[in-house]
Amino acid sequence: MLSFTAEQFKSFKKYSEDLDLEDMLHDFPDMCERIILRTPHRDISFTFTLGEWYYFKEAMDEALYMLEIYSMIEG
Repeated sequence: MLSFTAEQFKSFKKYSEDLDLEDMLHDFPDMCERIILRTPHRDISFTFTLGEWYYFKEAMDEALYMLEIYSMIEG
């Protein structure tokens, strides 16, 4: 589980959008290609299949949308 401020989340989302998937795809022993997303902490990396990666990005879009709604509600 990761915790971000709103600005940190926006930065993380932008960072993940700017990545070149071709450079991140690696073959794993189970013969499945996965994306490796490195984090600022050298001991923590995330792996995603392509389907999981697109679901992850969609979830971040929804989260950003909700942040905007909360911001409008708070005024």
